[in-house]
Amino acid sequence: MSSMFQKALLYLGLVDEENLEEEEPQASAVASPPLQSSIRTVTPTEPPFRGRRVEPPQEFGYGSSVRAATRDELRADVVAAVTFDDARALADRIRNRRPVVLNMRDTDPDMVRRLIDFASGLTYGLDGTMSKIAEGVILVLPHGVSLGRSETQRLAELGLYALDDL
Repeated sequence: MSSMFQKALLYLGLVDEENLEEEEPQASAVASPPLQSSIRTVTPTEPPFRGRRVEPPQEFGYGSSVRAATRDELRADVVAAVTFDDARALADRIRNRRPVVLNMRDTDPDMVRRLIDFASGLTYGLDGTMSKIAEGVILVLPHGVSLGRSETQRLAELGLYALDDL
């Protein structure tokens, strides 16, 4: 019987059918060693590798010494954004899991658009939320953080939280 390579050569027309060499059937003259003799058993000398636990960085507030804040304890940081440099202050606070009120009432309309785009990308990337709470004011919350009633009232007293005007 022809080998696969010889069949391919014949199919491609590179050799004639007469030139194909017939393979000689090999008798099992060479006896293969028994299967059991080629298998060896290895006993482990070291305990199996189990991996190691990697602790999250402490700078993001996920350490064991951090206690969960209740909704009434959270106070929002108010950032009066004027330039795009204020976007960094927003990002730093959100990464530190602090709610931020972004006041853009006195900001140029083109800069407002840039800040909103930045804040949208930031909240999407960090799985947070962003909502308009008054005219020219947005609330940016990190993942799993919400404001309590007392903080909402405090922001309303500052004139930064007015849902009925929207």
